[in-house]
Amino acid sequence: MTSVGLIDPDLGSNLLDARENGLFASRLLDIAHSISGVEELFAYRIGPGAPQVLASTSGLGDVSERAGAYTRRFHRSDPAAKARKSAQPGNGFVIRIPARAIELGEYRKLCFERPRFVEKICFGWRKSDYDLVVTFYQRHGDAEPDMTRLSALAQLAITGLTRITQTQPPLLQEVVKRLAQAHPNLTAREREVCARTLTGETARQIGEDLTLSVGTVLTYRQRAYQKLGLNKSNDLLAAVLS
Repeated sequence: MTSVGLIDPDLGSNLLDARENGLFASRLLDIAHSISGVEELFAYRIGPGAPQVLASTSGLGDVSERAGAYTRRFHRSDPAAKARKSAQPGNGFVIRIPARAIELGEYRKLCFERPRFVEKICFGWRKSDYDLVVTFYQRHGDAEPDMTRLSALAQLAITGLTRITQTQPPLLQEVVKRLAQAHPNLTAREREVCARTLTGETARQIGEDLTLSVGTVLTYRQRAYQKLGLNKSNDLLAAVLS
């Protein structure tokens, strides 16, 4: 019998029920691993600037390091960028990229050779002002991935990520906006960390949402406090309202 590429509807429903990035990512990876041996995934939204991480998780370590390096530097050298830009708005795209196709040595070493990934498979959807991309990483090149089922899963993932980005708490959006207006000297990441601190998230929760280590979150927070002339988080609300 020929596979029709369907995903277990119970698993799909469980995935779409997730409303938090970390939980969504872990459920997505579980399904991707079960259907095609995927060991790491990375999903992001990208417009004119750097990518915004939406989901990133792995069965291996150091996923935050790889995701951070990609958003800061490597996305410009990614062969997926050409496929993404060649798609017309309102259309999807897919590209399979073997490790040997990564020309930038630093990128290839950190994101492919060190974790021993042989290929990444990128699915995306292009909108008029930004793109959503879901990437699955595999370590075993001897088994052909189930592209039909991965495509179906990618469609579910993009739908779920769209829901999550559209339902971001209004309070968080408002705090980020106010910080940007009142304190333009803060970087985007510093604003995001401060805003999430004000909405009650712990450093660990912020790290999970933004795919950062707790230490990195605390560094961003401390830098922001120094720029704002603050000594403690209790003074942060006044900085937002100023």
